[in-house]
Amino acid sequence: MNLLDPWQLRTFLAAASAPSFRQAASDISLAPSTVTMQMQALEETLGVPLFRRTAGRMVLTEHGQRLVGHARRLLELEAEIRRGISGGDTASPELSVRLSESLGLELVPALLPRFRQRFPHTRLILATQSRQGLASELRQGGVDLGVILGEPFAAEGVAMEEIHREPLVVIVPPRSDLARLAVVGPEELAVRELLVTRHIWSVRRRIESALARVGKEPASLTECTSLEIVKRCVAAGQGVALAPRLAVRRECAAGLLAALPWAEGTLEVPVVLLRQADRPRSEVAAYFALAVREALGEEGKASGRPGVR
Repeated sequence: MNLLDPWQLRTFLAAASAPSFRQAASDISLAPSTVTMQMQALEETLGVPLFRRTAGRMVLTEHGQRLVGHARRLLELEAEIRRGISGGDTASPELSVRLSESLGLELVPALLPRFRQRFPHTRLILATQSRQGLASELRQGGVDLGVILGEPFAAEGVAMEEIHREPLVVIVPPRSDLARLAVVGPEELAVRELLVTRHIWSVRRRIESALARVGKEPASLTECTSLEIVKRCVAAGQGVALAPRLAVRRECAAGLLAALPWAEGTLEVPVVLLRQADRPRSEVAAYFALAVREALGEEGKASGRPGVR
């Protein structure tokens, strides 16, 4: 068998994390034809198919899924060899992180400068979507870290740690009658469209219990995978929503949204850090996790409520 080409392996990892070769090409600044040719060459070298097309998407085959972890380890080994020979960090390894969308929008601009001061040459891969499921990607080595909003869950081979509890607020149109209230309770939710995202809806039992006590329910309910869509709908007067406070502070400061506390006590959603349980955490991954903690702590202090450590 011919030696594996590190360039092809890097391209493969980009393609494995994207819905199409075209998107992968855009992510790593190559022509789509170049990505296609590199993947064909890699398949010929290995003698097995790595991708198949399903419903217009490129999906990893079983062979492709196995290669993800091996490719990451080979590239890390190559970077380690280069550092050992050169005595510097000019060939720092890659770091792949999956973040919840609302966390990424607020945290990345805050933590990226400090991360780059420490690791200026590391290729940082940030994504908000997980093709095969975050736990699966962590086990296979395709992702180094996950930072999500939501309750910890059981997953074999995955270590999880709650690093922060983020308050939720009720967001309403800034010129609505609700914006003049001090708090929002179940009576206000009962006659309006309620928009939620999946991680926010983890507090649904408390909301449902509060509505049941007053014999009410929302006029209608819309669940959406994108918090950005939810925020735009609320700003357009199409309903109310629950959102992490850090994810809406800019819109509130700009007068696009109004944020109010829930009338029946603080609602919170955990921020959870995930990693492969049996894999030593690299220096790069450890520093990124520290930068996330510090950014969350600074956000909490700015709002008068420090993050959980």
